[in-house]
Amino acid sequence: MEVGTVPIASIASAVLFEAGLAIDADGAPNAYGPHDKGLDLTVHARGRKGWAGVLADERGQPVLQKRGPYRGYYVSTTSLEDANTRRDADPRKYVDARKIPYIVLPSDVAGRFGIRLGDFAVVAHQRNGGFAYAYAIYADVGPSGKLGEGSMALAKALGLPANPRGGAVEEGVWFLVFPGSGHGPGKLRTLKEINRSAARLYKTWGGSKRLRACELLSQPSQPVEAPAAQSLRSKDEIR
Repeated sequence: MEVGTVPIASIASAVLFEAGLAIDADGAPNAYGPHDKGLDLTVHARGRKGWAGVLADERGQPVLQKRGPYRGYYVSTTSLEDANTRRDADPRKYVDARKIPYIVLPSDVAGRFGIRLGDFAVVAHQRNGGFAYAYAIYADVGPSGKLGEGSMALAKALGLPANPRGGAVEEGVWFLVFPGSGHGPGKLRTLKEINRSAARLYKTWGGSKRLRACELLSQPSQPVEAPAAQSLRSKDEIR
């Protein structure tokens, strides 16, 4: 995000905002590993309070996978987990960024608009005078003050660079999220389920015609305002 404000509009049954797209590898079994051998840089799994996006033991050390094709890699986590998978160290407990299109939201933004883990979303990227669309799920909680992050699979579905080490785009990505549309934080979804449910919600909301109208309303040249808009300050201004 650039320093400034991000307008977030609550429109009918959905929440809409425009941002860039940073690429997230969290949840992929080969997301992180010792000596930066994972899909993403190990430094991206470190937060102010220790490891973020990586399972840590009681001593605060990252947990290594002991078996399987990614033995020796860290166990990468997402906030959305499968409640039926008992072992926290089982990579199948988390949402695989390589396979599932998901979005990342800070908890303060999600809480303000009633968005819960597992809710569905539609993400669109403006290009060549039109939109490329992808359906997604809210699967990971991000740091306060950061909007515009999604999984590798989401970037691929939009036709965007999907490298977590440097594939971000700065602007032109629209996020349409449907609060209360999922089953909560204990259930993972297949790609088929995400596509079917999000497509139905998007059609009921008004689809591409309504999204295009919202895009036109957001342009400075238009002498009208988007309905029910709320502004959040970005970066260090959000607390």
